[in-house]
Amino acid sequence: MTDELLALVGPDLSDDVARCAAAAGYRMLRADPEHCRREWLRADAVVADANATRVLAELGPPRRAGVVMVTDGEPAADIWRSAMGLGADRAVSLPAEESILVGLLSDLRSPLATPAGAVAVIGGHGGAGATTLAAAVALTAADESAHVLLFDVDEFGAGIDLTLGIEGRTGLRWQDLTLAGGAVRAQSLHSALPQVNDRLSVLAPRRDSRLRISVEAVVATMDAGRVNGDTVVVDLPRTAGPVTDAVLDSVDLVVLVTAAGVHGVASSRTVAARLAERGVAAALAVRGPAPSGLRAAEVASAVGLPLLTAYRSDPGLPGRMESGRLRVPPRSPLGRAARAVCRKVGAAERLAA
Repeated sequence: MTDELLALVGPDLSDDVARCAAAAGYRMLRADPEHCRREWLRADAVVADANATRVLAELGPPRRAGVVMVTDGEPAADIWRSAMGLGADRAVSLPAEESILVGLLSDLRSPLATPAGAVAVIGGHGGAGATTLAAAVALTAADESAHVLLFDVDEFGAGIDLTLGIEGRTGLRWQDLTLAGGAVRAQSLHSALPQVNDRLSVLAPRRDSRLRISVEAVVATMDAGRVNGDTVVVDLPRTAGPVTDAVLDSVDLVVLVTAAGVHGVASSRTVAARLAERGVAAALAVRGPAPSGLRAAEVASAVGLPLLTAYRSDPGLPGRMESGRLRVPPRSPLGRAARAVCRKVGAAERLAA
């Protein structure tokens, strides 16, 4: 697959950058610097001019590798400092230094370590089982990944910490999280959050607080996890809002969970349409059995999403969770579904088939 270069440049430098991108073997993407978070996180390389650098410095996206600043002359000192804060270590003057930019971009195409993935799980309707699947995905990923961060951003749900049986453990909740300058370190998060085990940390709302979860806290913690190489799993509410939108712009995949019934399909179509409007990569998890006899492939076709996994409900699971925490045997239907999600997002490449 061709590497992608995010070009955040004005018309005066666009043609020059396009020539260099083609020469280095990139497919060039253009975006508005004020609304480029998804592209910033995913592009293989970024080229930004002075104006874009100024805008990005205001927005504060996570520092990343593969950033090159381009100018039509010597950059001002404050702009260069902002560029370095974003991850740039070179400034190239165009068109005079096109050959240098081609060389830098070519060097960036050297194989890099595969970053850990980020996935959100959302229910297509009430009772779909999204929280249970999100918890199962996190537990499964933690079996093989170095570290996993599981985020519950549903302020009105029962709490994924309750699902995991750790609601009484000490540690920070969303409303306790204060960020200086919007920055946080993943290592500090793991030591401050309630933990299921030494690989899985959980950040959930505090149910007795009237404070809302802040978008800034969600973005900063997700960025911290990804920069640290953690797998990030988010239990996402169906309600639209700034927090939901920020998560959708930050993850690699959204898994929409639905029961295999007519009413579930109808509701899930609405959620799938909303995901499509935001340009989110999404797939469907179908929980059976279907009272009406609908097959999983038929459900996926009706919802309008590719089928990622289909699994049977476990009638004994609610009772077991009432008396303890969620456990996910690898060969159970839920375990197989969780493994399918992990493989798709690249969170558990070593898991056996």
